[in-house]
Amino acid sequence: MSVAAPTSTLRHWNRLIQLAAASGSYSRCLRHYVPLLAAGLHGDASTFPSLAKSCAALRLPRLGCSVHAHALLVGAASDVFVLTSLLDMYAKCACLPDARRLFDEMPSPTLISWNCMVTAYSKSSCVTEAVAMFNTMRGVGVRPSGATLVGLLSGRVDSLSTRNPGLCLYGYSMKSGLDTDLPVLNSVLTMLVRAGQLYDACLLFDSMHEKSVVTWSAMVSGFLQTGDYMKVFGLFNHMQTAGYKFDSVALVNLISAAVLLGNLLVAKGVHALLIKSGFESEQDLMSSLVNLYAKCGDLEAAQEVFDAVHRKNVVLWTSMISGYAEGGHPDKALKMFDSMLCTDVEPNEATVSSVLSACANLGSANQAKKVEDHVVAIGLQKDLRVATGLIDTYCKCGNVTLAREIFDGVTTTNRDLAIWSAMINGYACIGEGSEALVLFNEMQNQGVQPDAIVFTHLLTACNYSGLVDEGLQCFRSLTVEYGIEPSIEHYMCTIDLLCKAGHLSAAKEFFRKIPIQLQNQGSGRRQQIIGG
Repeated sequence: MSVAAPTSTLRHWNRLIQLAAASGSYSRCLRHYVPLLAAGLHGDASTFPSLAKSCAALRLPRLGCSVHAHALLVGAASDVFVLTSLLDMYAKCACLPDARRLFDEMPSPTLISWNCMVTAYSKSSCVTEAVAMFNTMRGVGVRPSGATLVGLLSGRVDSLSTRNPGLCLYGYSMKSGLDTDLPVLNSVLTMLVRAGQLYDACLLFDSMHEKSVVTWSAMVSGFLQTGDYMKVFGLFNHMQTAGYKFDSVALVNLISAAVLLGNLLVAKGVHALLIKSGFESEQDLMSSLVNLYAKCGDLEAAQEVFDAVHRKNVVLWTSMISGYAEGGHPDKALKMFDSMLCTDVEPNEATVSSVLSACANLGSANQAKKVEDHVVAIGLQKDLRVATGLIDTYCKCGNVTLAREIFDGVTTTNRDLAIWSAMINGYACIGEGSEALVLFNEMQNQGVQPDAIVFTHLLTACNYSGLVDEGLQCFRSLTVEYGIEPSIEHYMCTIDLLCKAGHLSAAKEFFRKIPIQLQNQGSGRRQQIIGG
């Protein structure tokens, strides 16, 4: 359908374009430009910043390139505001080479331009380049602002070799008078928490005269990392006393703390708080709440929360399916999955993993095959997590042949440790020790480093198959070649192997080598060995 030529003036259409972008109606903003072009008119320096902003918000870099080309064509690209908006567009669309090229062509980059580049590099995990840009702007006499530091801290600056980079930047903020800027302090605090420097984070938190819900949430996430849910609840009590209004991030953290506690009364209290705060219709929070009730063993309450949500997304479906699978109701998990397939919501990798767990618990290879057929239909068969789940499920259902078919279908270069481990464990469970060892050697030849779990599977395989020499070699390899500290399971598997082969003296000698700190973990097994 052709677009009618507008009778309004260029100024009128520019005004519509600017208003649309300012109100967040980015698609409408771009649509307004079409009739303007159809009328033989073109934008000017006041038009292109709005168009670039819309392309950035909608992540449309190709259309952004067209806007850039048109700005060049009509001679508007020399305007500093147009250049800055185009630079911001490329940066937000993660087109770093284009952004850098445009930045280098700017005769006099503004502070906003420098900030765009610092933030773009940082958010794209190019932290070294972000820091280099930060140092360069200081070197040419451009004084960083609070937005510069926030942009720099938005990436993983803690991955740098510099000692306590967060504290270094905090020191810079104090030196430059930005230590009262709340977004800067929140960014430093978040980075310290992310880097595991909780002590320094606590010192900074306590020293902050002004706080926001972001400040509190950052501190809460730090205590969640250490599993200290009581500290989390304490912070939330202080937040409530201080009159802070919770946001969705804070409430997700609160639910996570409640999951760690696993107390049903606390779960109901958190649920009541969600309703009181007006978040009972937010799907991500409802998904977390379903998970919380499931972890507390109240699947009926989880189902009630699930049923109360009218438009369910894949995360919510997965939470409910996982709740039934992990709660000892694999049959209900599979029924829930069947119900999901009748909707327009498509399962993802996490959904399939939960359903496969239910199949494994039922020991039903037929059900697993149906899930595999659906996985192929929606194109998830190449996902490593899904392939590993299928292998593990088929092995637990006693069908190692189907598991091996899945394993062989994954190209050698794409196999990770988890998928090798799952297949080795499959052979271990059916007593095929030789096959497990062959697979282990293949894994080593591919340069995949084994972990403690793989060695547990190997020792189990040798134990079931009576491969004494091979089992002892595996134990030596575990400690000597890979420097892995043996667990009580490694010792007990090896001792069982020796006992079953009739080498009781060697078994008792091996037992004496178990470190004192591990002996209590195997006290029950010790009595069996001594009794034997």
